[in-house]
Amino acid sequence: MEWSRTLLTALVLSAAFFLAIAEDQCNSTGPRKDCGYFGITSDQCQSKGCCYIPAPPTTGAALLSLPVCFYKNNGDSSYSLNNLAPSADGTAQRGQLSQQSSTQPELGQDLSPLDVSVEYLTPSIMRVKIGRPERNEVPPSIFNSTMPQGSSTPPSNATYAFDYSRSPFSFTVTRAGNTADQSLFTTKGSRLIFKDQYLELTSAVPKEAALYGIGEHISTSGLLLRREGAPLTLWNRDNAASEPDQNTYGSWPFLLDVRPGGATHGVLLMNSHGMDIVLTQTQISYRVIGGVLDFYFFMGPTPHAVLEQLTSIVGRPFMPPYWSMGLMNSKYGYGSVKQMTRVVESYMQAQIPLETFVTDSQYMDKDQDFTFSADYALDDFQNFRTLLDKNGQRWVPILDPPIHIKENYGAYDSGIASGVFVKDITGRPYAGQLWPGATNWPDFMNQRTIDWWQQQIQSVYKQVPLDGVWLDMNEVSNYCSGDVCIDPGNILPANDFQCRLSCAWGPSAKSDSVQGPRAQIPPGIFNPPYAINNANNQMNISIKTLAVTSSHFDGTLEYEAHNLYGLYQCKATAEALRAIRQKRHFIFTRSTFVGSGAYTAHWTGDSASTWQDLRWQVPAVVAPGLVGISFTGADICGFQNLATEELCARWIAVGAWQPLARVHHAQSFQELYRWPAVAEVSRKVLGWRLRAMPYLYTAFYDSHVYGCPIARPLFFTFPSDAGTLALKEQWMMGDALLITPVLRRGANSTKGYFPPGVWYNLYNHSAINTTSGGQNVTVEALVTDPTPIHVLGGNIVPLSQGGMNTNAARSNPLSLLVALALVASGNSSQRCTGPCTPQQGAVQQACGHMYLDGGEELELGSSRDHLLAFSAYTTRAVNATTGQVRLSWPGLPVNGSGACSGDVAWPILDGVVILGTSPADPASFSMQVIGNSTRAQRLDPAMVSFDTAASSLTLKAMNRTLTCGEDLLLSWTGSS
Repeated sequence: MEWSRTLLTALVLSAAFFLAIAEDQCNSTGPRKDCGYFGITSDQCQSKGCCYIPAPPTTGAALLSLPVCFYKNNGDSSYSLNNLAPSADGTAQRGQLSQQSSTQPELGQDLSPLDVSVEYLTPSIMRVKIGRPERNEVPPSIFNSTMPQGSSTPPSNATYAFDYSRSPFSFTVTRAGNTADQSLFTTKGSRLIFKDQYLELTSAVPKEAALYGIGEHISTSGLLLRREGAPLTLWNRDNAASEPDQNTYGSWPFLLDVRPGGATHGVLLMNSHGMDIVLTQTQISYRVIGGVLDFYFFMGPTPHAVLEQLTSIVGRPFMPPYWSMGLMNSKYGYGSVKQMTRVVESYMQAQIPLETFVTDSQYMDKDQDFTFSADYALDDFQNFRTLLDKNGQRWVPILDPPIHIKENYGAYDSGIASGVFVKDITGRPYAGQLWPGATNWPDFMNQRTIDWWQQQIQSVYKQVPLDGVWLDMNEVSNYCSGDVCIDPGNILPANDFQCRLSCAWGPSAKSDSVQGPRAQIPPGIFNPPYAINNANNQMNISIKTLAVTSSHFDGTLEYEAHNLYGLYQCKATAEALRAIRQKRHFIFTRSTFVGSGAYTAHWTGDSASTWQDLRWQVPAVVAPGLVGISFTGADICGFQNLATEELCARWIAVGAWQPLARVHHAQSFQELYRWPAVAEVSRKVLGWRLRAMPYLYTAFYDSHVYGCPIARPLFFTFPSDAGTLALKEQWMMGDALLITPVLRRGANSTKGYFPPGVWYNLYNHSAINTTSGGQNVTVEALVTDPTPIHVLGGNIVPLSQGGMNTNAARSNPLSLLVALALVASGNSSQRCTGPCTPQQGAVQQACGHMYLDGGEELELGSSRDHLLAFSAYTTRAVNATTGQVRLSWPGLPVNGSGACSGDVAWPILDGVVILGTSPADPASFSMQVIGNSTRAQRLDPAMVSFDTAASSLTLKAMNRTLTCGEDLLLSWTGSS
């Protein structure tokens, strides 16, 4: 029996040995290259020499279907650095990588040698690129920015440090001078794979780091990224926002990394190919199906600083026209101009301020771009436009990218004549199907297409002047799938997403129908060796979109540029509108890439009218701002299905305090006047949105100048407060306003987290004091109550008297809400524009500013007239306090002039409310005008009142003219 025990022990040890080898060769987080078939068993898989590890069945709320049997994926792949030396022109350090070891031949042939470059761009931005000259890269010309000139040596004030190992090659980015800190990005100990269609690079990330960005995904877990090892896929796709936790309309290969204590940095992979980004508790792994590894590192060290640095590369958020911040209404299914007119009149009768009417594709003749249907007769539409003009309202129509294949249809005929369409492998315009029937797609990478697109928009503008454009279906969306599709010539308009063209796959697709030479495309494009986790099931990336084998005018394959299609269209449309209208442009789009925010607003797509969708849409609207797309919103009340009165009331209370406010729906009717409770709360919250328009417009200006988000997570304001990192149902609107909405059915209250500070109720001015530490606080709001909003102490908020549209809000009298905070309160909040200027001896302090211009002039002004700064402080003696509020003209922070032009019509200053102050002597209030000379005036005590319960001072009926170059100084004294 002894021999049998010995044999058994040997077998156990042998099994353990081979299991250890298998575990060493098999990485459960991928890459998973399918090695089996549906239903394969573990034994069958391992007999093929492959790994058998079932993947989790779900990721978040979505099904996850990955191969359980996959090729061994944990082998080593490395390169050695031959040299790294300053380039001849001094713009970078350049070297060459030679392969040392290789793995996973099933993913393709490795490329060697490779070029590596290190560029020091600014003291806070550096770039590391690994690739080859002939490889596809994202063209810098697509961004509305100027790339800084690189250097081979870091500046003396660099905030980063770069280190590397030659063999095997790895690199590390750290903060300068902080050698004891964890690295920010390091590939040490990880493999580097660089094949033609599979690139892999991995960095360690500490478990304690809070990670954000990498989208677009509608997330059930909020902004904080999951680190469970499921791939986050970047491949633009028409996937409803009501289907979360999978790749959808946009691609943002940007990571925002917040470390304990609040130090923040960002990492951008400048690559437009499809990719999986895999996060675990210890690392981030990039798996890309082409291009180069082009990394930008942004050192922060605050979230605001990272966004300023990121948008200096991909473009600052565009400055939209003033009117675009008002409420918009649209619906899929308005049947006539008469019906639209009734909607506009009903909003007016309900006294709900509607700014813009957005029309879906029903206004077109059979869904054909640049046409009008019989139900939208031109005379009737022009009368409708006149009605909007009379009301001070705007019109924005939809334009989808595909053009109906139909002779004698102007857009199609001129497009064919000009050669503006994307081509399939036969050299013909790629044919697919969308709403109007068989369609071709414009190639917005082609300048001829950009010129043609402007001409088509001009043709609409000449008939009915439009104020902006809504861009939809530009991922792109396509009913059909195939490398070559044939139009039978009889496809009728339909919205059922069913393909009625004859389509085929492969290099010989439809060779019997379309003869002649074909594009010489590498076989791997037809069938990529690595399948990204498209749709959470590795779905073919050509399904329901342009085939990746289709090509653009310069030979660029859709495989390389797919994720850029929407960005190219937005850029072309922005240029067209600016040329046609000679005014500031407005567009909003569904598909995005990093840099889209420089041209367009973005809405989150096809949500559903459910309570869970309402909650999902809060982080979905905030998330784009983390990548420089700051003008964002969701379909208020939900697009699909039917909302209830309570749900719609709660949704407008949310949507009124998001940057883009649009009601949009498909089934039935959900306009805001149709339910009594919804109409009541709409009047309140939209009335307050218009009152806050001076503050909101300034937040848009700050975003345009500095890159900061408008709707932002609380950790942007309080990065050192760990309590803010996982919040997903609150947000800051600009520097000052904390939004804490009620998001659950049947609830009349909710709990919100209030970071350290003093928080004043926007409506009754009562204070929540959390200076000793952040607290969870219950706030109450009935269904018809306005949204719970609190003003962070330390800020001054300019408010208007409001009105029924943005024109009225812009011109009506102004008031200031001064929210004081103790200087020594420990309030560590971060502002987009930086901290308040310290005041000698101040006990309390607050500051703010207001930007104003004509509202839609093509170029922003530069004179001092455009920016009014506010500061306030109090000092305290033994038995008395003194206080001051000052209004001054500091000039614009960027491209500003020191001169006053007199060309900005500022409203009258009619009131000041000071929160958090002690009682004051009404007779002590005086106003000084400080300009070429100084004039002082004692104010009428009757203008002053004090609310003991709210500790607030109110000055009314001030009726002060605001004139550039003349500062106003309000001062008072009171008891301590």
